[in-house]
Amino acid sequence: MGDSSVGGPMLWPADEPWPVCTAKHKRSRGRRPEDVHRERQLLDAAREGDPVHGPTDEERALLRELGHRHRVPEVGDTDPLPMIGVAQLYARDLPDLPAGPDGCDLLQAFRCPFGTHGPHMTGMAVQLLWRRSSEVTGATGLLLPPPRPQVVGSSGYDRS
Repeated sequence: MGDSSVGGPMLWPADEPWPVCTAKHKRSRGRRPEDVHRERQLLDAAREGDPVHGPTDEERALLRELGHRHRVPEVGDTDPLPMIGVAQLYARDLPDLPAGPDGCDLLQAFRCPFGTHGPHMTGMAVQLLWRRSSEVTGATGLLLPPPRPQVVGSSGYDRS
């Protein structure tokens, strides 16, 4: 959490609400993040083990199962949806990063796990937050693990 990262853990105080998407869009059907992670593990292992032939027949069957979309009927189209932490950039690591407001030294980027925003419902919702890292590390506790959506729009929307 103390390093700049893309897809890594975010420095976040436990007593502060995590960013959420509240825009109206479908959010009750998608891929489970744990299935997306397992799929990536299987594909990575297949590339390392036998890059020519890829996954075994058994692994292919599991990959098909992991690729299914799931429905979460209790999630409404306007329920707060936890955003995914995409990146955090410390000013000390990026000398060309523009200075943050009021002495902020940490820029954090979050995105909605569904690409259904904007006039054509094909855009991405992004939230950028500047903060003073010293205020977070001095807080009463850190948020671990961060909240996660029950489903994401596609495998590319969960890199955590």
